[in-house]
Amino acid sequence: MGIRIFQSPTSMFCEKVSVVLGTKGLAYEIVDIREDSRKSLIDFSHQRKVPVIDYNGQCVIDSTFISAFLEERHPQNSIYPTAASDRGLCLLLEDWGDEVLNLAVHAIRKAHQEKNAEAIGRAEKGMETHLTSLDQFFTGKQFIFDRMTVADLAIFTQIHYLYHRTMYQVPARYQHLLAWMNLMRRRIKLASL
Repeated sequence: MGIRIFQSPTSMFCEKVSVVLGTKGLAYEIVDIREDSRKSLIDFSHQRKVPVIDYNGQCVIDSTFISAFLEERHPQNSIYPTAASDRGLCLLLEDWGDEVLNLAVHAIRKAHQEKNAEAIGRAEKGMETHLTSLDQFFTGKQFIFDRMTVADLAIFTQIHYLYHRTMYQVPARYQHLLAWMNLMRRRIKLASL
């Protein structure tokens, strides 16, 4: 049967799962949910959220759960740090990227869609708080841990989405964050890169 991923090409969470699959060297088929207005997704998973994987008939929903599921079955090229405390921190940072950073990204996207200068200013100011923290965090580091992990992927896909979907440029003053972004772009392959 193999692996199928139900996805939307505009979802950063789907991109995260695609990178995990690629990192682990797993072949997969893409099911673009736009082609049948989510019918195949709903028929398989009984819900509308992406990403979803069909792993030999088993349904797994949500990028965090999919990543953990794939790690358990395919531990090669691990996407988690080795030490338990580092793994816990990795999961917290993945969740921060998926939930907190995602809200800031969507605030900017919405403000740009509405072409509301005041809202754009507020959203970008809110994002700068996160960018400052990330820039400080990546000072002297290549990755969050000793290698690329799912925490790096969660944060990268959010910031990449911000650029790819709204053309928001991370300001040049965030040089450590930009260096990390460039390293991530060289390490992973996304259709949107």
